[in-house]
Order: sequence, then structure tokens, then C-alpha cells
Amino acid sequence: MRILFLSSEAVPFVKTGGLADVAGALPRVLQQMGHDVRLVIPRYGDIDPRFRLLPLMPEIKVRWGEEYLTGSVLRCDYPGSRMPVYFIDEPSFSWRKGIYGTGKSDFADNDRRFAFFSMAALWLVKGLDWQPDVIHANDWQTGLVPALLKHHHEIARDPFFSNVKSVFAIHNMAYQGNVDKFVVPQIGLPWDVFTQDGMEFYGRASYLKAGIAYADAVVTVSPTYAQEIQHEEMGAGMHGTLSHRAPDLHGILNGIDTTEWNPETDPTLPARFAEPTLQGKANCKAELQKLCGLPVDPKIPVIGMASRLVAQKGFKLIADALDELLALDAQFVILGTGDEEFEKAFTEAGEAHPTRLHMRLAYDVPFSHRLIAGSDIFLMPSLFEPCGLTQLYSMRYGTVPVVRHTGGLADSVTAYPAEGATGFSFEEPTSEALVAALKSALDVYTKNPAAWDKLRREGMRRDWSWGAAAASYIDLYKGIAAKS
Repeated sequence: MRILFLSSEAVPFVKTGGLADVAGALPRVLQQMGHDVRLVIPRYGDIDPRFRLLPLMPEIKVRWGEEYLTGSVLRCDYPGSRMPVYFIDEPSFSWRKGIYGTGKSDFADNDRRFAFFSMAALWLVKGLDWQPDVIHANDWQTGLVPALLKHHHEIARDPFFSNVKSVFAIHNMAYQGNVDKFVVPQIGLPWDVFTQDGMEFYGRASYLKAGIAYADAVVTVSPTYAQEIQHEEMGAGMHGTLSHRAPDLHGILNGIDTTEWNPETDPTLPARFAEPTLQGKANCKAELQKLCGLPVDPKIPVIGMASRLVAQKGFKLIADALDELLALDAQFVILGTGDEEFEKAFTEAGEAHPTRLHMRLAYDVPFSHRLIAGSDIFLMPSLFEPCGLTQLYSMRYGTVPVVRHTGGLADSVTAYPAEGATGFSFEEPTSEALVAALKSALDVYTKNPAAWDKLRREGMRRDWSWGAAAASYIDLYKGIAAKS
């Protein structure tokens, strides 16, 4: 099949979250399965020059209301493969620092930026005379693509696109791309799309809802999340539309890049290890303790977290129970940045309890590998979690996850003491439930080494690669491509 994969970020070029990991891995696995796959992302100003992007199209024009926006296209092969990656360049992407905003607020012109990106990607493949069978769009930044294929005044009437199908992937319902409704005619869409069944959302135009409403299939990144978002609690105001699309709504659990995340070969680790011996993991723990200024003691359990410091990831639950958590016979290592209140609270706690808590305010990929490898427990108490990847990384590295039973965490972590358990979980989104689950994990760690060893090995033996997910995506693509 010919598959066009559109994403606002992809490793190793640019990353703010899990979408980048998916966009950097899934297209390559699909290509390795024998499909013709092309990846398209924006050309941001802070993409590393080492990637040597080569000019492909010196000019690409997109109509925006009564004017034309002009950009260009560059390309390279994905590192280590021959998969083409196309970069849509336009001043609002390449002439500024940042991806979606300044860190304090989103860029005011994101509506125009990502409308340009979506339309330019379509005109790009027509210019290449490469007609995809399926376009796989991701999150609100590319949510316009299904609407463009069905309703844009030029694209929808162009025979080149008449048989092109679309899949829209939701990685997080919390990010919706809700903009002023008067963007609709600027994009080249008719007012007919601005309805409750279309992209209208409480008087605004929603790029996310456009993808949900008009894609041939909608997919989320775990089966449980696909069910959760059809209900008011998790649907972020769009549960009605999602319920209406239920026959076309699918949940496929993400995989991980098992080349990058492999404890047997990981170059960032002070010692490498593998199941069944796990020799080397103890060295990773000791080096992590030393690096973080914590007492080096193999008997003290290390509890790691690597995450955005936001309420969604459960940091309010942790902050509310911080005194009780720091009284446990354990060490905490937290990596990440996020909301100022959490950055301040955990930094101050680390300064007050340097033998109990190390807080590293940074986005540091190599350190995240060392943290996951050197921890005994990985804590992930998310209020909601579409899929989650770090619990998969932790299990592959023999680190036992403690998670809230939601979304992809529910789909990937088998809770102790069930047969084949790989971790611990709790149901209620409360500090009390979190502390109870963590205490249960620490109790097994301290009093039942054999059970703990079995937990680690069960997690490491699971296949978290992209193979099964990629096969499911191909089945989905073929199903919609076969429909007239």
C-alpha cells in the first residue's frame, strides 16, 4: 500500500511528546513490511542542521482566503532507512524558535500554520504524482486533512484525491485546536462543515473535531481509551461525536522502538543487561543513585518518574501526598518540566530531603534511559492516559510500573497478584489510592524477592515492539481502502 503519514513532530527531528515517538517508529515498521510509506512534518527552525535537508520543491503555494501563502519543501531519508521524509517549510515554522508556542502560551497563528501544513502536504503529493491509498493524520494539527479531502473547494473536486482515504489518530483528546470560526472560509471549506455534526465546537471551529467527523476511520492509541472517550468524563466535550462514530472508531495499542529502547545494547547505560540474568541492572541502579546524590544502597528501592509535570500525569495526587511518600523507606527520582506549581513543589522537596528525592528539571533523553534502567519502580499515576509509552519502556528494562488503571495503562500493565502480573495498579484518582498501591509494591519488593523477580521478568518477556500494532493498522487501511 501507499501510505502518507502526517505528523506535527517525529523523532529524531523534533519531539515534545509521545506523538513524535509514534511518528518516528510506525512509518518505518510499515515500510519494513513492504509498503511504500512517506512521512511529512513541518520544517521547524530548531531542527538540527546535521540532518542535511535537501531542497525538493522551491515553491509551494496554498490559498488562504483571498491571498496565497508560499513555502517550500525539503527532504531527506529517515536516518538508517530509505524512507523519504518531507519537510514543509514556511516562515511561521522555520523563522522562529518553538514548535507550538513559547512555553507560556500557544502561537496566535497556529490555526494558519497547521492549515498551511495540511494543505501543502496534499499539494506536495500531487506535485510528486504519488497518489496515496491512505493518509494517516495525527492529532489536531492535521485534523483538517479528512475535511479537506471531502469538502475543500479545490482538493475535494480534484480527481487525483478522489480515491484517497483518511485515518485520523487521536493521541490526546485534551489538545483540540479550537480556533475562531471565521477560519473556515479562509481554509477554503464551505460553511456546511460548521455544524454540530461537523467541525463546530461551542461556537468555534475545532481541527480535532474535523478529523473525528470526516475521517474514513478514527483510531486512538489504546483500546480502553477508545471506549473511555465515548463517555462524558473522558470525551473532552466530544463524546457525542465519538459515540456517533463508534462503528468507525478503533483502539490500537502503541508499540515502542525496541532498537532505541533495548537494555542489551543501550549506549546511554553504564551497564547493559538482559533477561534471564539481569546482570548489570544493579550497576545501573548504583550509578543512578550516585549521579543523583542519593545514598548508594542496593536495598533501598528507587522510584522513578519521567514525565511532563502536569495534573494529567497525576502530579497533583503526588504533591498532595508528598509528606507521606517521603516518609517511606524509598528514594524518588523525577525528571521533567511542566507547570510552575509542580516544578516549585518538587524542587523545594528535593532541597529539603536530598537523601529521599532528586528533582531534575530538564528534558533529557539520555538521562531518562538511565532513570528507567536504574529504578526499581516506575510511577505513572495518570488521571487519564491515551496510551503511555514510559510504562512500556520500564517493563522492557525490568522496572516494575505502578499505574492508575486507565487508558493504555490498563491495556498494558497486568496488576499483581494476577497470573502473569507485570506491575501494580489502582482505580480511584486519589492520593490515598496512589499511596496504597505504592505501599503494596514496596511490600512485595521488601518481603517477597521471588515474586518481585517474577514481576520484572514477566514485563521484560512481553513483546512491546510495533509488529502487532503495525499489522492492525494495515488491516484498518485495507478495510477502508476497499470501501467505495
